[in-house]
Amino acid sequence: MLSAPTGSRGTLMLGAAALTLACVGTAPAWAAACKPAGETLFGGVDAPLAVDADCTDPDYNADTLVLDSTESKMLKLPDGGTIGYTEVKAHWPAAGQAQQAPAGGEAAKPAIHSLVWRFPDKKLFRNRFFQQTYPLNIEMLNVVDARFAFETGGGYTVGVNAGNPNVGFRVPAAAAKLAKAYARKHYGTNERIYGYMYGQSGGSVQTIAAAEGTTGVWDGLIPVVIATDGLNSHSFAWGALYNLAIPTEKRKAIAEAAAPGSGKDIRAGLNAEEHAVLDEVLSAGFPQNVLETMQFSMGGGMFGFGSVRAFDPGYFTDFWTTPGYEGANSPSFLKAAIVDGTATISSITRNLQGEATAIVFDAASMPALGSSGVDGVQFMVVQDGTANPDKGDAPALKGKLEGTTVKLEDGKNSPALLATLASGTKVRLDNRAAIAMAFYPRHSILENGNPAYNQYRNADGSPRYAQRPKTPIAIPLLSNIGAAGGIVQSGRIRTKTIVFENLYDGNSYPYVASFYAGQVKRALGAKQAQQMFRLYYQENGIHGVFLDPLPGKFGTMTAATGGTLHQVLLDLANWAEKGIAPRASTRHTLDPMNQVVLPASAAARGGHQAVTRLTVNGGKRAEVAVNQSVTVTGRITMPSGPGKVVQYDWYLGTPNAKFEPAIKLAVPKKTVMASRTVSFAKPGEYVITFRATGQREGKQDTTTPLNNIDRVRVVVK
Repeated sequence: MLSAPTGSRGTLMLGAAALTLACVGTAPAWAAACKPAGETLFGGVDAPLAVDADCTDPDYNADTLVLDSTESKMLKLPDGGTIGYTEVKAHWPAAGQAQQAPAGGEAAKPAIHSLVWRFPDKKLFRNRFFQQTYPLNIEMLNVVDARFAFETGGGYTVGVNAGNPNVGFRVPAAAAKLAKAYARKHYGTNERIYGYMYGQSGGSVQTIAAAEGTTGVWDGLIPVVIATDGLNSHSFAWGALYNLAIPTEKRKAIAEAAAPGSGKDIRAGLNAEEHAVLDEVLSAGFPQNVLETMQFSMGGGMFGFGSVRAFDPGYFTDFWTTPGYEGANSPSFLKAAIVDGTATISSITRNLQGEATAIVFDAASMPALGSSGVDGVQFMVVQDGTANPDKGDAPALKGKLEGTTVKLEDGKNSPALLATLASGTKVRLDNRAAIAMAFYPRHSILENGNPAYNQYRNADGSPRYAQRPKTPIAIPLLSNIGAAGGIVQSGRIRTKTIVFENLYDGNSYPYVASFYAGQVKRALGAKQAQQMFRLYYQENGIHGVFLDPLPGKFGTMTAATGGTLHQVLLDLANWAEKGIAPRASTRHTLDPMNQVVLPASAAARGGHQAVTRLTVNGGKRAEVAVNQSVTVTGRITMPSGPGKVVQYDWYLGTPNAKFEPAIKLAVPKKTVMASRTVSFAKPGEYVITFRATGQREGKQDTTTPLNNIDRVRVVVK
């Protein structure tokens, strides 16, 4: 077993041979420190660090790394076999780090950044590593599936759990560079080691930044379900607007109408204001199919509140007082939602340590709630009730209002603020900031060519709505640039990059991948972009990548895309290491509402997934009597190139949300037809799912399944 004293600094023990971390550091002792590429950016974010293969990060390096443990472990495989691997855990301590402040927020506290390297047995190592990144300390978003990496990919893994989200690509890059040096000693090799990193959602911000801001650290990068500049804050605002403008029951009706085979119009029953907001959100790129399941929150629109309050505080006054803003000339749904009044604390619930855990208001003092209820309401501690929460001149409690009680979020409130609470303390309940934030995209049009904002322009290109004052960096971009290490996305990638985007995703609007592809093409030119970039769309994939189908009903509505991502990682490795170009980008178009449209046929579409189509009695919906049979017919077609269908399975709308046992093909095929007759003994609506699994070599039970689904509806009367 490989070991080292827990908490030892600067020394790794490899069996009997002690190696200082400086010896396996990121560069020779004479290597220069990585230098900032410019000055501090608007919003107080540090300029990006120019990171290459040789420079040494001034904060995150071999001399500052603390080893925590080195241990031999075994990975159990599904077939009962095992793979041995060495796990190294370490961290960079908080002391001495240059910490960035998140735009619009408080200065970041010094943070501990932990890392873990996992090295498989030497017989499996093929001179490469895989890495997943995410700006928050969420382990599942910072590790790579070990079986894929070790057995299928032949690589070790690099993982980082960041203690502060505003480190961009610096900590992931430093961890990757040190791991390379360690691996050369561990495996006894001087050969080149190739590296591949991917990141989901917020991790895509780091990955895109790494593609545009680094050289020589990674050989290929995959941003997954991407968060493009501006859209990751504006998308929350559009969701808030949808919640604000369309009542709950009508949102439920829209969800039902958006489901496959509903036979209903999503706009039925909407008044003119509601119809316009639905079209606005769809034209912003929110995928219509996800209206079926998405939960919208007006409070979610507060995502960018800190930046707006810090750098555009006049917006909130203008919104409510200046002609041309919705607050000054309010639509009916806005007026109905306003909450603005002061309540008095009648009692406080405390834990055994005397800390406040809940406050109770005098019911007679409670202001009336609006049409959106407590969603987006702030609780501002005041004594005279005059504080304006939009200007930040009263501290806010974080908690959830239920009746007259606010249950305080554990660990999220200032102890000093909690100590001021007493019977008789005044608390202002106000959602005016949340309402104003819901309309912010109209008044802060991005000028980077993004088509989502065309709806806010007149025919001559002029804005339809009043616009906020210009800033050196557009305020909606500030939420990205900290996590991006100071990089403002331009499309000027410097490393082979593949964008991986799913189409059943209401968090990363699918069209943004196409938009970023356009940025790359404009920045590099068509020829170089073809040599450096790909985009793959996956039908029915959600916000994130999972190797196994999700449990429960949602698993009958969506396709797992983790196996497809693994296949793309292997293709990326072949591209970087052998010069074998990966498949062409998925062919697609955008309709007038920025909805992504894929070609119907596998040959025309390309990509990796099996194109899966299901009909019932020849259509997407059938209405029958109890015990009356229907015929469901599925067709699976793999795209051109290697790949075959290896199995398919059925879900027949049962309450347990379970698929029938899979039908595994003895001889995998490029195209599969499957048909069956079913009937139902009770009235109801039954949504049938047909699930297909393909695989590049036509193999079963791999880490690279290529999944897709389709659904139809049977109405039994």
